[in-house]
Amino acid sequence: MHLSKRPKKAANDFSVLLRTVLGEDRFPVDVKALAMEVSKNVEDPISRIEGIEINGFEGMLRASRKKPAWRILFNTTTRYPGRERFTLAHEFGHYVMHRRPLTAADYANGASPIGLDFECSPLQSNKWKESDREREEEADTFASFLLMPIDDYRQQVSGRQITRSLLNHVTNRYGVSLLAAVRKWIDFTDLRAAMVVARDGFALWGRASERALRSGIFITSGMEIPTLSIAARGPDAQRGNAEAPISLEANVWGFQRSSGPVRELTIFSQRLGLSISLLLFDSAPATPEPDEISDADTYDLLAGLVTR
Repeated sequence: MHLSKRPKKAANDFSVLLRTVLGEDRFPVDVKALAMEVSKNVEDPISRIEGIEINGFEGMLRASRKKPAWRILFNTTTRYPGRERFTLAHEFGHYVMHRRPLTAADYANGASPIGLDFECSPLQSNKWKESDREREEEADTFASFLLMPIDDYRQQVSGRQITRSLLNHVTNRYGVSLLAAVRKWIDFTDLRAAMVVARDGFALWGRASERALRSGIFITSGMEIPTLSIAARGPDAQRGNAEAPISLEANVWGFQRSSGPVRELTIFSQRLGLSISLLLFDSAPATPEPDEISDADTYDLLAGLVTR
């Protein structure tokens, strides 16, 4: 199995394969079947994929202790198929891009390889080494592009207003979580847009589109949610309209280098205790000079749970 180590290219190779074999009815991607099939002809295939209850981990790619092979384990305590599918794809990404291939020599004389497993925890980016962070981001990117190919996603939303119904269509088509679907849209939209995931009045994490970043819109972990926002006021603030973004006055969502009118669509999850806000800003103001934007400003705390 000779595949690119670059996450987008590796995922696209599989998408081309799936489109050739299955056509346009290939969604949602059956990651388990794909992983087992494409790895079966190498010396260290994926021999087992199963969901289990794993305390503290979203998923694992584990080297077999008895023969050249790998197991993928994913956490079933979420009770959420979309999140499980993303985790499975994430671990498959580690297998494709990051594993050290195993051979019979690794098991000679009863030896068992150690230190080769990938144990993936949610929201731990602040505790990772730089190499770990890069590896986890690559696995997330691989999963995102495998489950939601960019060309197909663009076709689904092109020329259409982002609404709750459209997001529901996307999540159903790809079998992913709302978080994953919104983040994907933020990553490729040409609009000034941002997403904010919050709990108890504070942002857990967020992400801004490239155009929004250039105009000075940054979402930071721990940021207080504005009291006049829909996210802070609750579902009743949407005045019965939970379908489309609602226009708010300037400075309701104000940022250090950018403020102005904004349209907000917030979806509340009582089960998770979260609010997921999609913010759409007017056309961009003058772009800040490059040296005005620091690495700290552009750092994205998104990891693990963020895309699952």
